[in-house]
Amino acid sequence: MRLASGSRIYRCISNIGSLGPLRSRSFCTWFLCAILLFMFHAATARAVPGAVVLQDAPEDSLTWSIETQLGDVLGLLETGDLTPVREGFTAEGLATATQLLEKVRMRNTRAVHETRLLQLPGTEGYEVRDIRVQVEMGGTSGSPYQSLVFTLGADGRIDGMRFAMERRFYQDLVRDGERLRDFVQRQQILQCVELFRTAYNRRDLEYIEQIFSNDALIIVGRVLRERPDLPTQDGRLEGSMLSQDRIEFIRRSKGEYIESLRQVFRRNDFLKVEFDSLRVVRDLQDSQLYGITLKQQWTSSAYSDTGYVFLLLDFADPDYPIIHVRSWQPERFDDGSIISLQDFEIIRVDDP
Repeated sequence: MRLASGSRIYRCISNIGSLGPLRSRSFCTWFLCAILLFMFHAATARAVPGAVVLQDAPEDSLTWSIETQLGDVLGLLETGDLTPVREGFTAEGLATATQLLEKVRMRNTRAVHETRLLQLPGTEGYEVRDIRVQVEMGGTSGSPYQSLVFTLGADGRIDGMRFAMERRFYQDLVRDGERLRDFVQRQQILQCVELFRTAYNRRDLEYIEQIFSNDALIIVGRVLRERPDLPTQDGRLEGSMLSQDRIEFIRRSKGEYIESLRQVFRRNDFLKVEFDSLRVVRDLQDSQLYGITLKQQWTSSAYSDTGYVFLLLDFADPDYPIIHVRSWQPERFDDGSIISLQDFEIIRVDDP
């Protein structure tokens, strides 16, 4: 496939802000706080009022502010109304969090969340991960537990809230990034994947449309959908390693794909998308291209399935990574393989 080097780029990763709850300055204080919060929860039988303890963080006003603000947010999750703590959000952060709570009802599950304040590489922002919550699933089966990620700016205000990948995938990504010396890109990849997943959970068609390049190929099952107006594609994937008997080419526009998603979102009162088995591979010829393979679990009020997702992510503009390819297949091919980076010959061309 050919990629236009001058194609329009959309912002994939949000800026980062910071906030939070109760800071335990000693073990005794922390323990007493946990006991009191547990007793309060037992007495009220309602949402757990959460405290966030940032381990190994500086003992300063910013840490205290982040802990306090995040604790206040956790206490309001079940209400869905974050206006009492809106001063702790940026405008974008408040809009994003509110939109997520409108689509996914959730509540805090822990009296105390012990986690870390992560400095994001290449920025002045922060990230707080592993905030465990329970989502309302109605009559839909499956685990109701998920983890939240909060992104925060240098001033401590929250500018993003999303669902997180499992901790083990984050740890693997950090380890591989240090080994391959591309940690910054892999950190951005994780953010993009988590934002992409959360966009489906909150049924955010605008974001989903923006994250795809205008030249994006969309593969569903063993059916390939591609833009018919791309002169470089000529109705096929040039140089693809996929055999003709494994894919069928159907010409559909990006607008048709988005409209199909719109109908899916309308038909489902509840939608939960989870990613598993994260694998990241950098292209050997183009270091700005990464192939991401995930196992996806799609659970909705009307339909559920499990399959494999492949994303081709482009960091030609590091501030605005975009997706050129998204594939989904319900099972592995007969030889055990799935669609991957090796199935595409990537050629960058300049815009005319």
